[in-house]
Amino acid sequence: MTAYATRRPANRRNRISVPLPTMQQRCHAAPGIGQMSAQSAPRLRHRPLAAAPGAEAAMVNVPDQASPSTTRKLLGALRHPRRTLPAVRRRVVSRVSRKTPESRRRLILANVDVTGLGLEIGPSYNPLLPKSEGYRVRTADHLDRAGLVAKYEAQKRATDRVEEVDYVLDGGRLASIEERFDYIVASHVIEHTVCLVTFLQDCATLLRPGGVLVLAIPDQRYCFDRFRERTGLARVVDAYRAGASAPTEGSVLEHFLCSVRREGRRSWPAGFHGAYRHAFGRPIVVDRRDRAVRGEHVDVHTWVFTPNHFRLLVRDLAAFGYITLREKAFHDTHGSEFYVTMSAEAGGPPLRRPELVRLAAAEASVREPIVFA
Repeated sequence: MTAYATRRPANRRNRISVPLPTMQQRCHAAPGIGQMSAQSAPRLRHRPLAAAPGAEAAMVNVPDQASPSTTRKLLGALRHPRRTLPAVRRRVVSRVSRKTPESRRRLILANVDVTGLGLEIGPSYNPLLPKSEGYRVRTADHLDRAGLVAKYEAQKRATDRVEEVDYVLDGGRLASIEERFDYIVASHVIEHTVCLVTFLQDCATLLRPGGVLVLAIPDQRYCFDRFRERTGLARVVDAYRAGASAPTEGSVLEHFLCSVRREGRRSWPAGFHGAYRHAFGRPIVVDRRDRAVRGEHVDVHTWVFTPNHFRLLVRDLAAFGYITLREKAFHDTHGSEFYVTMSAEAGGPPLRRPELVRLAAAEASVREPIVFA
């Protein structure tokens, strides 16, 4: 069922119309009126329904002679729009924002010549550029193939696409790789890095002249980082100077304490509605915090971004000499992630800093009712 909202003048009540099947479809499907012709079908009338407190009024087409069971089900559902309409809206948003692996790959690689030699960082169990499909690519990950298979089988994920890993980092820096590449792809990697500056410096070292780094980055507003503060320039620079080798106690604590799910989902598209729930209970939060205190490497989102906030952050890092890579291309959020292409030869974002500041500030809040289950 598809729902759509219609704007009314300010002095009239907004209504939501829920379209029903055509009369021919209803006559064919409804019990007891299967032999009725379209000409002899009952005339339709608009029957306004009282909305639940705090919700919009609803209006629906109901046949005069509809069977009692059909009418009861329809009216019973619409008398509780707080439960019914959000579910409809979620289905509609999900269909509109759904992207296939191929369409996502086109977005990420829009500014990349994949005929060259590439490096995919952190492909894990779902490589974006599988060698099995003919891509000239090397892979770098934190475990070898056997380790990745064991890890993701324990998480009940499919492991049939896990490929051999060319470079096992195991805490080492990317700069230890001797090959040089025409492009580097890192999908949902940069937010996990211990030092953002070091990661971007190492990527610049690995790129041949004219090479590009392509990043797919989760948007804080539409994933389990929803209630975390975005990463500030001061923290990025301080982490670089501190030379940390693992996520800090504070990063681990914040990640597990503030992570949420929304209707059971780790990420969702803009316009999705539903109640939030904390992802981890206190015992897990305390356990992960204590591991970080002991110096163990606990995998978390160390950094948290929104699109223009990230663009502003890397612009400032480049402007003050911390990194040499600059923005070459940008694609705003699609689904729950955005895409940035960077190159040493690029000139940076085509916007002045004040405009980026304004855009980043506008992303700081999401206008929506916040409900925890």
